[in-house]
Amino acid sequence: MLLKKKFTWRDFRYWILFSYLGWMHDTVYYRRIYFVHKERVPRPGEPLVVVANHQNALNDPLAIEFGFRSRIVSIFARADIFSNKFVGNFMKFLYILPAYRMKTEGLESVGRNRESFDEAHDRLLRGGTVAIFPEGTNQDKHWLGDFSQGYLRMAFGAAEKSGFTEEIKILPTAIHYSNYFHMQSDMMMVSGEPISLMPYYELYKVKPRTAMREVNHKVRDSVSDMMLNITDLENYDAIDYLRGSYGVRFARDNGFRPGVLPEKLEADKLFVSRLDALRQEHPDEAAEIYRDALRLKEVTEKYRVRDWNYDRRYGKAAKVLWAAIMVLLLPLFVYALIPNVVAYFAPKRIVGKFDAMGGPFRLFAGGIQFALNALLVLPILYGAVFVIDLFSYHWIYAVAHLLALPWLGVFAWHYRLWYIKWRGERRFARAASCGDMQEAIRLRESLWSRLDEVMKR
Repeated sequence: MLLKKKFTWRDFRYWILFSYLGWMHDTVYYRRIYFVHKERVPRPGEPLVVVANHQNALNDPLAIEFGFRSRIVSIFARADIFSNKFVGNFMKFLYILPAYRMKTEGLESVGRNRESFDEAHDRLLRGGTVAIFPEGTNQDKHWLGDFSQGYLRMAFGAAEKSGFTEEIKILPTAIHYSNYFHMQSDMMMVSGEPISLMPYYELYKVKPRTAMREVNHKVRDSVSDMMLNITDLENYDAIDYLRGSYGVRFARDNGFRPGVLPEKLEADKLFVSRLDALRQEHPDEAAEIYRDALRLKEVTEKYRVRDWNYDRRYGKAAKVLWAAIMVLLLPLFVYALIPNVVAYFAPKRIVGKFDAMGGPFRLFAGGIQFALNALLVLPILYGAVFVIDLFSYHWIYAVAHLLALPWLGVFAWHYRLWYIKWRGERRFARAASCGDMQEAIRLRESLWSRLDEVMKR
C-alpha cells in the first residue's frame, strides 16, 4: 500500500527500482524462498510493526522488504549508515529510517530517535508498515539475543498519537537461511500470530513499562518458537556441525525432507531440543558426543571435504561420467563467465574487509555483494555487453543475450559448485587411506550409532 494518496513520480521510480531489485533478490540471488504462514499477515492498510530476529545483516531487511510485496515497509537501520550524504538520501528514498543507538552513535545522539519515531508514527497511522530488529545488532549464530523495547515505545507512541483509537498490531517474524554467505541458497520467513496492542492500551496509560514488558515477552517468545534458537552457546560449534551432518539423517528418519528448508528447520529444532534434554539428563554423555563431533569436524575440514562425502561413495564409472558431463558443459560455462565472472570478483575488495573483521561483521558480505552487483556492477556490465552485441551482431541476438545473462550467471555458479563437489569426491577418495581419515570414518560410524540410540529415547 502506498503511503501517499496520489501516485507520484517518486512512487513510480521507487516501484521500478523495487521491482528490479525484488526480481534479482528472489530469482537470481536465492534459489528458493519460502514464506510460511503468510496468511497471518494483516491485510494492507492496517498499521503493522514487523519484529524479526536478526541473523544476516543486510539480507534480513531485504527479506522483509521483498517478502511484504503489497506494502511499503519502513525499516529502521543503524544511523551511522546515513552519515554518507549519497547513501543517506538513497536510504530515505527506500523509506528506511535511522535508528540511533548508544553503542554506535553515543548517548548524545539517542535523543534524535524522536524524529524517526515521529515519522514512524505518521506512517503507521496512515496504514503503513514499520519493521525493526529489536536485538539491535545481527547475531553470528542461530540464537536469539535480548530484545530492546524501543519498538514498543514507538508502537504505543503511535497509538497514543491517535488518542488510542487506532489498533496497532505487532507481527512476530522469524527469518532463516540454508547458508549465510552463498548465493543460490534458500531463505525462509515465518509469520507468527499478530499481537494487537489494543488490549494493553489501558494498562499502558497507567503502567507503560509493565505493558511494554508483557508485550515484549510475548513477542520474543513467539519469534523464539519459530526460529532455530540454539541456547547452548558453550557447545554451539558441535551442535551446529551435528545438525548439518547427522541432522540430515535425523530429518529423514523423522519424516522430514531435509532438502526443503521449512521442514529442515522443524527437524533441526526437534534435534536440538533432544540434545538439550540429553545435556540436562546425561551431561557426561553429551560432553563426549560434542567432543567427538568437534574431532570429526576438524578432520573433515582438514581434508576440505564435506560430510556427505562419507556416505556418497561413487564408483569409478560414475566419476568418469561426472567428469565427461563437466567437460561437455565447459564451453557453456566459459561463455557464461563473460561478464559474470567480473561481477563475482568486483566487490571482493569491499566484501573482503568485512570477512577479515570476522564475527557478526562477516554477515555483511552477502548483502553488500548483492547490493553492489544489483545496483552498480551488473547494470554496467550487462549494458556494455548489450552495446557490444548490438554493434557486432544482430539486435535480436543482443536482446536475447541480455535476457539470458542473469541465467547464465546462475548456471556458472552451479557449474562451479558441481566442480567443487567432483573435486571433493576425488579428494576424499585419496584421503580415505590416511590414518586420521580412517579414524574419522570409524568415529563417524560410532558417533552416528550413539546418536541413533539417543534420539530414540
